[in-house]
Amino acid sequence: RGGPNVTTRRRWLMAFAGGALMGYGARMARGCTSGQALSGGAVLSAGSWAFMLAVFAGAYSLAWFLRRYWT
Repeated sequence: RGGPNVTTRRRWLMAFAGGALMGYGARMARGCTSGQALSGGAVLSAGSWAFMLAVFAGAYSLAWFLRRYWT
C-alpha cells in the first residue's frame, strides 16, 4: 500500500536508484555492510558493532522523517 502521491513507477525508480547507490558505495568501500556486520560482529569487533548501530539508527531516523510519504 503506497502513499497517495507515490505511483508504482516512481516507487520502482526510487528502489532502483537506492540499490545503485548502495552498490556504488559498497564498491568504493571494497565490501558491503552485511560483510561488515557478519565478519566484524562474529569476532566481536567494537567498530563493527558501532557501525551497525549507527546504520540502524540512521535508517530509523530517515524512516521517521520520511513517514509522511507512506501514509
